[in-house]
Amino acid sequence: MGTLNIIGGIVMILTSIGIILSVLLQESKRGGGLEALSNSDSYYSHNEGRTRDAILHKVTKVLAVIFFIVTILVSIAAVHSV
Repeated sequence: MGTLNIIGGIVMILTSIGIILSVLLQESKRGGGLEALSNSDSYYSHNEGRTRDAILHKVTKVLAVIFFIVTILVSIAAVHSV
């Protein structure tokens, strides 16, 4: 195993732990998807990007992208090191 594989493995472990924690900290949505059909223009919808759940949702997306990119880079590096 090369240095890039070891560092990539460590980054993948850390990002997967971060994804798990950010998903577990989010509140569950129990509406069954009907909120998407309603056209409510409430105070909450205007400040939705600033809530804790919105921040955790964005963190989850970023960590997932990092995880996939690192996974692809490590697999490419493993193929070329053989």
